[in-house]
Amino acid sequence: MGETKIGGLIPTELRQLLFTPEDMERLAGMGEVRWNESAEQMSTIEAIELLQGCTVGIGSWGTPWPDAELLEGCPELKLWVHVAGTVKRMFGEHLEGRDLIIATCAPAIAESVAEITLAQLIIGLRRTLQNGVDNRSGPTRPPANSHTLFQSTVGVVGASEVGRRVVRNLRPFGPRILLYDPFVSASEAQEMGAELVADLMELCRRSDAVTLHTPPLPSTEKLLRAEHFQVMADDAVFINTSRGICLDEQALIAELAKGRLFAFLDVSAPEPAAVDSPLRTLPNVVYTSHLAGGKDGKIGRQAVDDIAAFLAGGQPLRAVTADKLDRMA
Repeated sequence: MGETKIGGLIPTELRQLLFTPEDMERLAGMGEVRWNESAEQMSTIEAIELLQGCTVGIGSWGTPWPDAELLEGCPELKLWVHVAGTVKRMFGEHLEGRDLIIATCAPAIAESVAEITLAQLIIGLRRTLQNGVDNRSGPTRPPANSHTLFQSTVGVVGASEVGRRVVRNLRPFGPRILLYDPFVSASEAQEMGAELVADLMELCRRSDAVTLHTPPLPSTEKLLRAEHFQVMADDAVFINTSRGICLDEQALIAELAKGRLFAFLDVSAPEPAAVDSPLRTLPNVVYTSHLAGGKDGKIGRQAVDDIAAFLAGGQPLRAVTADKLDRMA
């Protein structure tokens, strides 16, 4: 058997964001690696040419993916590593009976999203941003409504890749953690370090901060609505790093306009938000540009680890199969 052939479709600029020089060197030691050496995305025809004879294919945001045409032209592919998140569109009849593993780097992205969520919970509950603004006009006492995590109850909506990591990251700080997820048992939540709450209204009512981490599915569209925002306590912090469609955005805006809540929103519906959207002007909203799951070397690190595991006879960290799609982003 000859040297393993690995083909990467990711254009140069994006590749530099996703892979450290050290991981590029690691990958080069695993076989013959061919890269898209252009700054532009490849066409499917160009991708097929590059991937000839390759056992491993590497794609990411905007690249060709293993559809029927690509797989017909590249029959030797055994592993496809998506150096990004969702892989749903890759599945279909063209994969039936084919020995191809599809792996997502969603866990690495989830780490980044959970990291920024923890930061937002801390500065949100401490009222750091508001206090900083108040101090511009002169000496200001610490806010009376400032809380540490230890003093707080945090409601996590969704035990997704991100939600589970948020719970894990919160535990050392000692808050009370409530979890809403209809697919999680009370004992599983307890093992994670959270209290399972069966009613979403109850979670919203009891929490000092609510952070949303559900995948965008038909069952989660507008999961959070007016009644949920209305029962949140005054000064509650709300975070959405999931998707804008998972809540009733106009209902949230209506409640934010009252000045009761403070929100960190990394997503919206539509995205980006309209230029005249209140999300851009309300003083109690921090609206960011879908940066929570930013492109960084952690994602490429997982991809290289996954390829190493596969070549050693193991499995990627998150291999996806068709039966998992109905609960995944």
